[in-house]
Amino acid sequence: MSKKRSSKGGGDRKLFDEGDTIDVLSLFGALRRRKWLILLITLLGTGAAAFYGKSLVPTYTAAASVLIEPSTNPVADIRQDAGGLTPDQATISTQIRILQSRTYQARVMEDLGLIDDPEFNPYLGGGPDGGDKGPFAGGLIPGIKKSVERLVAMLPDSWLIATGFADEATVDVPANDPLAPHLAREAAISAFADRIQLFNDGTSHLIQIGFTSADPEKAARIANRTAEIYVDEQVKLKQLTGDRTSAFLETRLEEMKEEVRKAEEAAAEFRSQNGLAALSGGGLTLNDQGVAELNNQLINLRADLAERQARLATVRQLRAQGRVVEALGQVAASPVVQTLRQQQATLDQEIASAREIYGERHPQMLDLKRQRQEVEEKLATEIDSVLRGLESDVQVTGSRIAAIQSQLGSLKTQSGVDQASGVKLAELERQATSARNLYEEFLRSYRENREVAESIQPDARIVAQASAPTTPSSPGARIFTAAGFAVSFVFGSLIAIVLDRMDRGLRSSKEVERLLGLPSLGMVPKLDRLKKNQKPYQYLMDKPLSAYTEAIRGVFMAVKLARIDQQPKVILVTSSLPQEGKTTLAVSLATFAARSNRRVLLIDLDLRHPSVHRELGWQVAGGLVEYMANERSLDEVIHHDLETGLHFLPIKAQTTNPTDLLDSQRLRMLIQTLRDGYDYIILDSAPLASVTDTRVVAPLADRTLFCVRWGETVVSAAEDSVQALRDVEVEPAGAVLTQVDMKKHAQYGYADVGEYYTQSQKYYVN
Repeated sequence: MSKKRSSKGGGDRKLFDEGDTIDVLSLFGALRRRKWLILLITLLGTGAAAFYGKSLVPTYTAAASVLIEPSTNPVADIRQDAGGLTPDQATISTQIRILQSRTYQARVMEDLGLIDDPEFNPYLGGGPDGGDKGPFAGGLIPGIKKSVERLVAMLPDSWLIATGFADEATVDVPANDPLAPHLAREAAISAFADRIQLFNDGTSHLIQIGFTSADPEKAARIANRTAEIYVDEQVKLKQLTGDRTSAFLETRLEEMKEEVRKAEEAAAEFRSQNGLAALSGGGLTLNDQGVAELNNQLINLRADLAERQARLATVRQLRAQGRVVEALGQVAASPVVQTLRQQQATLDQEIASAREIYGERHPQMLDLKRQRQEVEEKLATEIDSVLRGLESDVQVTGSRIAAIQSQLGSLKTQSGVDQASGVKLAELERQATSARNLYEEFLRSYRENREVAESIQPDARIVAQASAPTTPSSPGARIFTAAGFAVSFVFGSLIAIVLDRMDRGLRSSKEVERLLGLPSLGMVPKLDRLKKNQKPYQYLMDKPLSAYTEAIRGVFMAVKLARIDQQPKVILVTSSLPQEGKTTLAVSLATFAARSNRRVLLIDLDLRHPSVHRELGWQVAGGLVEYMANERSLDEVIHHDLETGLHFLPIKAQTTNPTDLLDSQRLRMLIQTLRDGYDYIILDSAPLASVTDTRVVAPLADRTLFCVRWGETVVSAAEDSVQALRDVEVEPAGAVLTQVDMKKHAQYGYADVGEYYTQSQKYYVN
């Protein structure tokens, strides 16, 4: 039966459960296991913090408040030109950056003469306490400071700079070095920058300017002067900006005045050259007006021509069809036609009367018909005359239209030229107008700028002056002590947790079960009170009611009762590495079984490092190797220890191929033969991680016990060894924790049976 190896690493101290949540009990257990380390670190840290707090020279912080408040100005554009500020957080952050700049701080220091102040200049020495220069100047009381500086002086400059204990400017430089003044100045500015504090709460327009110094009066003076210089700079900046704007506007006005003059002259000259001086009220030239008039005439003539042509066509059509045309238009309007029509009507009446009186052949009747015929001929002649008149009118109208069209074409050509010139003229006039408007705008801005320059106000004002503080702002010894205690305690706890997680040794039954997948069969205490030359198995016999004996009894019963239906006879004891207590456990188990009136045989199968006979205090002449080589009989190599009552088969001689001997059929037959003669056969085999011998012999056993030394056996080695057994289809019956320091185990809080060891002391006779 094979099981998968646990995926947990050997360094996991099990502070986290499978759900990646903190196991609080394991965490407190880790802290308790290393409580003395935590206590030591806490004491050292607290003492150092208290010592440092008492050694510090007290410092005082004074603060002035500046309000960012844009000045009221009716001319918004000019206000912006004069350096006005908007009271938003971006502007306030920018102003804080300006106050933090080395250039600004150097200006403040020069104004107050602080460049040569020993408190800031490390090359002048003195400081507030009269000490020498150095990275701790001004921070510690004289005696302690000198001791610390002697220690720091022993460290290389590069290390001090890299760790932040010193700037490049504070490293010792010879006085005659040409860079010394510059380095001294830079060092002083850096020291000043470390003392100034600038703050805005993000909800107001106030900037608090604080300064820390060992002298409260100096702190207040520097804070106030920093604020005053800032406000003065606001006014100077506005004045400078206004002067620059005025100078620019003056120069630009002269240039623009000349540009306006040139633009107006160019428009007037073009108008004169292209005859565009006389324009109508609507902006039209004479040619444009002529074109419009001719277009109107042309439209009317074309309409008249169409009407005449239609009338002429109608007359011609009716005449060609022989129909009466006298009633049409101009024909009916002709006086001659009207007279002839009247004559015709009169003759028709007379003819009708004469026909009734005289008949058709009467001379008077014939005369009347002749007259009527003459009238009809005259009427036809008159109609022809009217028709010729219509034709003449059509021709005259067509000629007039052609003449107007010709004249209109000439005018249109000239109008196109005028339009192109007009576009150019309009462009020149627009340029002149634009130049004139821009000139007037600049002139107005110039006048407004001159007015604003006379009443410039800063966009910031001091709302609170700094006063000399009466109480130190630096933390006192109590605060350092409390902070040192908290920090050192947390640091010590972290160190304890890290060390606990780095501890790769198995220490509890739960760890064995979780990491190795094996049941824990017991924890065998470490024997610290053995008499001189006393062995653990002898202690077991002398103290049958001891905790050690009870642990061996528990392991024995766990193996025995694991499977009631199949009692084990052959029990193999092994471990990962040497010195894990496997031989001691094997001898103790054999001794306990023998003292329980069982017939027990202990066989040493660690061919490379046999130790069973030495553990029992025997000197032997032969053993397993001699028997396997047929050099001795079985009775000669099995020895009986009268003190314990057990039999044992030791190893005396060495063999060149231990694995072949253990894998031989003769050894299998030997084990099978011995099963009938003994109640229990206990095999002490070699470590699994050292050699492969145990993998060969493990299948011969009914049960396999895996020894784990408390706090020493590495998880990875134990995992690999258990997996090696599973690879040959041998599932260990369980693991036994050996050499357990029961008192420490109980104190560490591993939450297993060993935690109650101290409460069970009254049941043991140790």
